[in-house]
Amino acid sequence: MKNPQPGKQSAPITLNPLKSKKSPWPDKVPASDPRKQALFIIDRAEAGGQDISLLINKSQFAHSFDRRDLALMNELVYGVFRQKGWLDWLIDHFSKKNSVKRPIRLILRLALYQVLFLDRIPPHAIVHTSVDLAKKRASLGAGRFVNALLRTIIRTLDQLPQPSRKNMSPFIAVTTSHPEWMVRRWLARFGEAETLALCRSNNEIPPMTLRVNRLKTDRIRLAETLKADGASVTLCKLSPDALIAKGLSIVSHPAFTRGEFYIQDEGAQLISYLVAPLAGEKILDFCAAPGGKTTHIAELSGGKAEIIATDHSTKRLGLLSENLQRLQTPGIKIEEMSQALATGRLYDCIVVDAPCSALGILRRIPEGKWRKKQSLIADSAKVQLEILEQVFPYLKGGGRLIYATCSTESEENEDVVEAFSKGHPEMDIAKISDLLPPSARPYVNEKRYFTSVINSDNMDRFFAVCWVKRS
Repeated sequence: MKNPQPGKQSAPITLNPLKSKKSPWPDKVPASDPRKQALFIIDRAEAGGQDISLLINKSQFAHSFDRRDLALMNELVYGVFRQKGWLDWLIDHFSKKNSVKRPIRLILRLALYQVLFLDRIPPHAIVHTSVDLAKKRASLGAGRFVNALLRTIIRTLDQLPQPSRKNMSPFIAVTTSHPEWMVRRWLARFGEAETLALCRSNNEIPPMTLRVNRLKTDRIRLAETLKADGASVTLCKLSPDALIAKGLSIVSHPAFTRGEFYIQDEGAQLISYLVAPLAGEKILDFCAAPGGKTTHIAELSGGKAEIIATDHSTKRLGLLSENLQRLQTPGIKIEEMSQALATGRLYDCIVVDAPCSALGILRRIPEGKWRKKQSLIADSAKVQLEILEQVFPYLKGGGRLIYATCSTESEENEDVVEAFSKGHPEMDIAKISDLLPPSARPYVNEKRYFTSVINSDNMDRFFAVCWVKRS
């Protein structure tokens, strides 16, 4: 990434100061400095649990960043969270202190990420900026400490230390920057090679995958439209609705405004094919927000299915409404949950894209690695079973129930399916291979489960199954 030049000076921004924790950073940060903006966002995300994508969007829409500044800010924010474990280990190793105070640790993380992963930013510039920040936020002594630590690491870049390989769990956790509890689980289940591959892939920048709105255009025409404006476009091989675009600001493109595509991972797109919606069917999408699968299901039916979309979160239903307005997808009606599950309601198909630990999409939410606790997995599994039991009475005889997660964990996937199947012998697991595009069929296993938890197609990690209720 090039070292961007400061853009036109503009007024400071305010990003909803957090009240839960006192922040060492001012509420107002010069918008012309992408590094300081990144540090501000990292602090807010870590202290208050806000999504980094939302914080970046607030910053982006508050100011007209030039493309290079925006790219640098994104790289720094996402990169620091992807590599946080490794950066912290290096800070602790070289600091020779019992602890490093949080404001200084944040400055060091940002500096080290630039030193280790961004080769076009001069090290002396990184050190100078970091020392200046430390002096202003803490003290002259803090500035000297930051200067000494960074210069020591820069001198030893060719022979940086690592944890011992004698115990693979902490070694993988540190070198791939994951919480050790995640690594221990995956080692026990997948073994060393697969765990290393999984962790490394979580640190990759995911592709910008688009799903064409087939009711407005087709994939080839959309690709040509984007190419004409300078994008590099690749057609995906699994989902016939998917393409990957690079080198273009997608959300500001007129085709986005016209509703010609939705940003959605290829693995998520494949779940909608399992629904196999037909014209005239009444379908309940129970965990519908923000509407990616909802609108895709409607498109696959040619806009002729009757889809009731609901969600536990009324706030998230607002996001669904916004996406519907942009995509203009016909056949979808948003309802409150009590209305969608009113007495007498019956559906030909019910889709439960269940709330889960989301460990299958960590490359998109790297801050999630550091917020999630192991107990979340069992808690999610309990909720998932409760949801299945809640919606089951509203399924017609002969109807289909699709269950999906973006989790890597068997407790939320196979164990939930087996527990529900055991309690409902009238539900048969359907054969789903033929419902998928041919190139995606290898992701259905012998138990008729769709799983991309381990995949070589650069997809997010999903799990899904389809039951059919005996008439």
